[in-house]
Amino acid sequence: MFALRGLAVSLALYLILYGVLSMLVLWGWGLAREAGKRLLATRLADLLFALRGLPVAAAAVVTLAFVVPSFLLLEPRTSAEPVGEIPLALGACCLLLLGAGAFNAVAAYVKTSKTVAGWLAGATVLPARDSVPVFRIRPGVPALTLTGVCVPRVLLSDAAAAVLSPQELATALQHEMAHAHRRDNLKKLLFRFCAFPGMSRLEAAWCEAEEMAADDAAVASVGDALDLASALIKLSRLAPVHPAAALTTALIHNSPASVNARVERLVAWNERRMPRSRRRALGYPQAALLGTLLGVVATYGAILRDMHALTEWLVR
Repeated sequence: MFALRGLAVSLALYLILYGVLSMLVLWGWGLAREAGKRLLATRLADLLFALRGLPVAAAAVVTLAFVVPSFLLLEPRTSAEPVGEIPLALGACCLLLLGAGAFNAVAAYVKTSKTVAGWLAGATVLPARDSVPVFRIRPGVPALTLTGVCVPRVLLSDAAAAVLSPQELATALQHEMAHAHRRDNLKKLLFRFCAFPGMSRLEAAWCEAEEMAADDAAVASVGDALDLASALIKLSRLAPVHPAAALTTALIHNSPASVNARVERLVAWNERRMPRSRRRALGYPQAALLGTLLGVVATYGAILRDMHALTEWLVR
């Protein structure tokens, strides 16, 4: 009974925190996006990803760092206190939510693996660029895409290789390498696991910001920007845009309006969009995090007592 009560309470608190924080993110991410438009595309993409992952990360940290220890340390093991209907129901809903997320992630991974295996049939390996292998594939679609969650690979179609100049191909490949360095396919898998209704618009905004961030990382001059813009135009005309496989990142996968916006942005490229060193930008968040951790350590006992009082109220 003790273990069942502890599991039910922990899952119930996790579900409550996850739901409340997810609703807050759904309400406020648009404001954050508007405020973040003044940031570099890389910073905006990082901000949107942090907002998307905040509910599950914060709920997991609070549950594992406070809820579980408070119950194990302060709850009498000899108590015959029954488990209330509310924590049991919430715990069951939490298990269903976690199970649905796991199923969603596994299904997307399996489906993507089968699709990529079909694309790789008869592929030839090209010289690696920046430690990421490049495969030349026969199908015309996708023209250029990054696959692999943990082990990235770039797929280049014969048609794309034929229409792009060497300079255009080089910048287009650099774009995909930027996605590989930022682990964008892994982030998409995490999104699948952290399912919550209404998050599709936030994920689409993150995807758009990531494309612009990869564009910025791929170019270092006006010439590079024009080459990448030319590659976008040529590949968008090569074949109609098809829905990308769930856990891949294609150079051309959005609507024509999105591609046009990226082309216009590249034509108007300037050096201020180039990614900069992040040491200074990360200093303030690191200092705030360190101060928060020190405060938590200093008041950890009091926090556990308050958390135990909250779980006692929930059990009843």
